Amino acid sequence: MKFKVSEDVDAPADITWARFTDFTGIEAEAKGRGADLARVGNWTQAAPGCGWRGSVSVRGRVRPLTSEISTMEAPGRCEIQTTVGGMEAVYEMTFLELRPDMTRVQVVLDMSANTLSARLALQTLKLARGRVMQRLQGLLARQGNLAEDDYRRAQG
Repeated sequence: MKFKVSEDVDAPADITWARFTDFTGIEAEAKGRGADLARVGNWTQAAPGCGWRGSVSVRGRVRPLTSEISTMEAPGRCEIQTTVGGMEAVYEMTFLELRPDMTRVQVVLDMSANTLSARLALQTLKLARGRVMQRLQGLLARQGNLAEDDYRRAQG
């Protein structure tokens, strides 16, 4: 099952890239939503091969989570592969410079199930597709607004 959303950000690609790949902030947001995450290897600089382990509550049950950055080509593309319980997810961000001060961010979330319980979870997501798309779009808009604020601050 694929979810695809995009957002135009009024900031250069390098500033937008820096904001969207600020994994410390993303970890804090995930922990605020109840996820238990820890960096594998205590890395400080994000690069392909860096990852996380932990657990997250899905449909009322705590499930193991592993995640790894598979591709990181600044400032063009970042891909993260995640396994939650019996579900595989690939989260891909693409950054396209429209103008020197505007960047289009496209996010594709591709999910597949390996177990029966994961298939049931995906069925639930299919039924709530509109709400999932709204949440993804909201996440992109929030990160985009932060990138725009960073750009305005850098301008003075």
